[in-house]
Amino acid sequence: MENNAQGQSTQQGTQEPNNQQGMTQNQNGQSMPGIDYDKLAQIIEGRTKAAEESAMKGYFKQQGLTQEEVEKAINAFKEEKAKNTPDLATLQSGLTAAQEEAKRAKLEQFATMQAVSLGLDAKTIPYVLKMADFTALDGKELKEEDVKKALNKVLEDIPQLKASNTKATGFQAVGANGGSKNENESEALKKAFGLS
Repeated sequence: MENNAQGQSTQQGTQEPNNQQGMTQNQNGQSMPGIDYDKLAQIIEGRTKAAEESAMKGYFKQQGLTQEEVEKAINAFKEEKAKNTPDLATLQSGLTAAQEEAKRAKLEQFATMQAVSLGLDAKTIPYVLKMADFTALDGKELKEEDVKKALNKVLEDIPQLKASNTKATGFQAVGANGGSKNENESEALKKAFGLS
């Protein structure tokens, strides 16, 4: 019997560590249960609102207000708080619009520099930029070749916008032809005074 008891205690002794190892393995082997963050946020928000209302009720009762006055004061506080809370959708749309405007300005500046390097006249650059198709460049890094390709496409379609390489040389008349104007005036004066 003693051997039998010893055997049982030995078995129990060896089972306990195995049992503890099994728990450790289960703890290490088990995946954590999924956490529903939306539900957690709702719970926190609910408790925050409840605590806020409780604090306001306590404060207003300390001020000696009746239950009806407390409710009116709480509603007034909530309305004021709602007015002062920024609208996230409006802020987000404003941010998106500002980012788009910044991209457009950066592209326009870069394209203007490329148009100047192509030798375009300063008067025609705004028109060329408006007609150029830069949609292929959206979301991409601005590259000189891509922008010049879009500008050259416009210049191919409307060659009149290209810079004129011919410069006037030699004598150029400036002003009006001197002889004809004076003669016409003289004739008009003679007729007016009856001399002709």
